[in-house]
Amino acid sequence: MFEAQLISVLSKIHGNEPFLADAEIIPVGNGVELVSVDSFSEQEDFFNGLSPKQMGRQMAIACCSDILACGASPRYLLQAWNTDACHDTVFYAEVASGIQEVLEAYGAKCLGGDMGTLPVWNWTGTAIGFTDVPIMRRSSKRISFDLYASAPFGRANAAFFSSQSLPEFSLNQPVPSEALFATDSSGGFFDALENFRRANQGMHLEIDASLALAPEVVSLFAGKVEPALALVGGIGEYELLFAMPAGTNVPNAVQVGTGCFSEQEENEFLVCYQGKRGRMKASPPDYRSIDADRWLAATVEYWEGLFR
Repeated sequence: MFEAQLISVLSKIHGNEPFLADAEIIPVGNGVELVSVDSFSEQEDFFNGLSPKQMGRQMAIACCSDILACGASPRYLLQAWNTDACHDTVFYAEVASGIQEVLEAYGAKCLGGDMGTLPVWNWTGTAIGFTDVPIMRRSSKRISFDLYASAPFGRANAAFFSSQSLPEFSLNQPVPSEALFATDSSGGFFDALENFRRANQGMHLEIDASLALAPEVVSLFAGKVEPALALVGGIGEYELLFAMPAGTNVPNAVQVGTGCFSEQEENEFLVCYQGKRGRMKASPPDYRSIDADRWLAATVEYWEGLFR
């Protein structure tokens, strides 16, 4: 089943409003509590080739990323471990030390959690943060904006398609408090754009794919495969994508697009790349819903379909 379909089914049962923000938003006193849950395993999340400590860092950074996208730093972490018979306590201690390094960088504390066993180990983290006003995927103001990224995208997908280990995720800071809307790239760049398409109406967005693409991806794929495919692929690197009021200067961020709002209900997301102009018509391929031997073909089909 497609993830979006299952989320829709579950949200109707539980009465949730999915896709509104990266984290769950709970009013508390004069502010809000932010809660986000993520699960990871070595195989499903492509951690093969990483050391145990690197795996721990990747998992913790990814878990905290949803809180950062809502404009806050993580304050607490709860965790659930399902261990297997193939690894010893030394392995799990190394993974945990990587998790702890990230928590200390954010000034956050692990409160404890739960433990079980499975044939293949996995880890679930629940990150908790607090803020006065949360930043959501839906814009807080319908004004002209510039779209920024914490860093260019595509390194994780490029590594996967090149049979290399994933690059280390960035230890980002929260998106600026003035941000109009934001999300992270847990499913890749185009999946992040899809988060905005789901949550907004009448948004006109024009993306410069060349600016969004990491230069090292262009070098790696030069003369072999279209580098921009790394923007479509569904392996996330947990960079942050956020909008600021037009003309706002954001140090240490990369502007990848501009946008505005209209009274129309339909969104219009345009993609510019090497003199071509395309249009985002549908969500990017979900790798979990297609066979692995079809991933590259589905990615090519989506990219080429933007410009037809």
